[in-house]
Amino acid sequence: MGCNLKDLVRPESIDLNDLAGEKVAVDVFLSAYQFITAMTGEDGRPLSRDGKPVAHIMGFLDRATTLIASGIDPVFVFDGRPHNLKRDTLNERRERKEGAKNRWKAAIEDGDMKAAKKLGPQIAEYTREMVQETKDLFDTLGVTWIEAPMEAEGAAAVRARRGEVHAVATQDWDALLYGSPIMIRNLMSHGTRKFGRTLTAERIVLSDVLEEHDITQEQLVDLGIMIGTDFHPGFRGIGPKTGLKLIKAHGSLEAVAELKGHIVPDDIEDIRDLFHNHPIHANVNLPESGRAVEERIRHFVQKERGFSEGRTERALERLASVGRLRSESKPTLFDF
Repeated sequence: MGCNLKDLVRPESIDLNDLAGEKVAVDVFLSAYQFITAMTGEDGRPLSRDGKPVAHIMGFLDRATTLIASGIDPVFVFDGRPHNLKRDTLNERRERKEGAKNRWKAAIEDGDMKAAKKLGPQIAEYTREMVQETKDLFDTLGVTWIEAPMEAEGAAAVRARRGEVHAVATQDWDALLYGSPIMIRNLMSHGTRKFGRTLTAERIVLSDVLEEHDITQEQLVDLGIMIGTDFHPGFRGIGPKTGLKLIKAHGSLEAVAELKGHIVPDDIEDIRDLFHNHPIHANVNLPESGRAVEERIRHFVQKERGFSEGRTERALERLASVGRLRSESKPTLFDF
C-alpha cells in the first residue's frame, strides 16, 4: 500500500457524476482484493461457485458497469513485474500470509469459524487465473484495460500527467508520489457501507497538497521515502506530520538523515527515479473502449459462472442506458 499520507491531505467528497465524461485509470489489484475480502463464506474464503472463486468477477461486473452508467470511461490497469527494490516488502507479505494460513487452518480444525472468517482476508489471493478471468470480463464488457510494466498506480500516474487519463483511482497514496495530478479514493466502493457508514468517492488534487504545505513534488517524494514506501522501509520514528516538519525545515531527505542520524540508502537515486520517472510501455496508446455484446455477457456470467438473472440484467441495463450495449440477434442501425 505504499506510504500513508492520510494525515496530510484534505479529500473532497464527490459523486460519480462529477467524473462524467472523463477517463479514469483504476488500480485493478487493490480493487480485486477489496472484492475478494468483502465477499466471503463462513470460513473466510472468497465467495465461490462450483469450487471456483467468483467474488472478483461479481465485483468488477457491478462496479465497472456502474462507472460506465455514470458517464465515466474506466481504464483498468494491472500490475506488471515488481522492481527488485520491492523484494523485501513482498517477502514480508508472503511471510505474514503464510503465518495467517497456518492460523486459519488451525481455526478450521478447531471448528472456530469466527476466527477463520476473521483470518480469511489475510490469506486472500488474486491468482493468475483470476487475473486472466478479470481481463476476459473487461473484454466482454468492452472495457479498456492495460498491463503496466511495473506498478499499476505508477504507470497510471504517468498517463495522468500526460493527459491521457483524468485521474488515478486507487487506495494507494503512492499515486501522489508518482505525480498523478488527481487521485480518487473509494471510487470502486462508492455507495457501499463499511463500519456503519456509507463510503463516498474522494478527490485529492496534488497541486493543492503541495501548495497547502508549501513543498515541492521532489520534497513530497523524499517525505514519502522517509515515512516508508514499498521500496524503502523509511526512517524509524518519522511519521507523516513529523516528516513534513523536517522536510520543510531542512529541504531534503539527506539533510534530515544527517540531522537525525539516519542512514541514507545507497540506492536513494534509484528509489527517487521510480517515483519521478516511473516506466510505462513507450509509445503504446490507450485502447479505445467499445460496446459490449449482450449474448456474450450472458454466456460469460450466467452460463459459465452461474450468476443470477437479476445480477446480469442490472449490468446490462447500466450498459444500455449509455449506449454501450448491442445485441447479436437484434442489430440496430449503429451496427452497420
